[in-house]
Amino acid sequence: MNFGKLKKFAKEKGWPAYRAGQLHKAVYGQCVSDWREASALPLDLRAELSDNFPILSFEVKKILVSKDGQARKALLILKDKARIETVLISPLSGHWSACLSVQAGCPLSCSFCATGKLGFKRNLTVEEITDQALFWTQQIKKANMADRLSSIVFMGMGEPFLNYSAVKLAVKEISDKDTLNIGSRHISISTAGVAPGIRTLADDMPQVNLALSLHSADPLQREEFMPITRKYGLEELADALNEYLEKTKRQVFIEYAVMPGVNDTRKHVRMLLEWLRTIEHGYLLTVNLIPCNQAGDAKAAEDEEAAQTFQGALLAAGIKACVRKSLGRDIMAACGQLAARKD
Repeated sequence: MNFGKLKKFAKEKGWPAYRAGQLHKAVYGQCVSDWREASALPLDLRAELSDNFPILSFEVKKILVSKDGQARKALLILKDKARIETVLISPLSGHWSACLSVQAGCPLSCSFCATGKLGFKRNLTVEEITDQALFWTQQIKKANMADRLSSIVFMGMGEPFLNYSAVKLAVKEISDKDTLNIGSRHISISTAGVAPGIRTLADDMPQVNLALSLHSADPLQREEFMPITRKYGLEELADALNEYLEKTKRQVFIEYAVMPGVNDTRKHVRMLLEWLRTIEHGYLLTVNLIPCNQAGDAKAAEDEEAAQTFQGALLAAGIKACVRKSLGRDIMAACGQLAARKD
């Protein structure tokens, strides 16, 4: 919702000044998803708004809910017919986190990521990004799932630092006390390893959380997994993290998708430990181990066991590590599974 454009629309129509407050309350207070639900407005105004100024900048094509109820995924159709997905998860009871997409498709082509296989369509606008958060706020309100949306993660489709100007403005809008009022410390940005973006984030938004997708500390293997490594290698990433941590003193999550027999051997543990020890302020790092989702539910137990074994090795070496609970596998909403399928 571009509220500035909405206020301009109302002014051009000659509506009284107090209408702006009513419109704002309907969108951000009552969280209406359709202007017809805005009972404080006259019927003719609701009809005019519905015809000329939809609340969301996309069509909600489909919503899937996981069997355990802890994850929801929505397929969204943008105005130019591009397709994206956005996810809502509940890692803790009463806590809902929205996973926002920043691009239609992704240009990075990471080998284990379904989004990367789509290719790159385009960057999303600020409105298309923030409307995902507004949409999930509406869903939470409608289903009475919680008082509010608790946190935001830029970890959906696309690389946030390759659409940074829009992401920066989206963070500003989402954290505004007059809109969704989600504080910067409850907003996270995940990167596949765009080193300049890490440095810029430290200067622009030091209170926003950072997560770095690593997945291997073997340079050749990481390049195979993530072609972006050819541009920003492990040494440059370490330098960027050192600069970020020196400036912010904020915790950073190192994301590591554990693939049994591929990147979880003793050699991989050793190489990861060696790389982590090149990072100053290492006490601020936590390795977030993610059971790989390539096989869906078929090998879930094996993936979980491998992640826990890897965690044990890191903890024994004095490294903070946790195993992320994988939510939404059954609806293809877990890490690396977003593909905006038509079926």
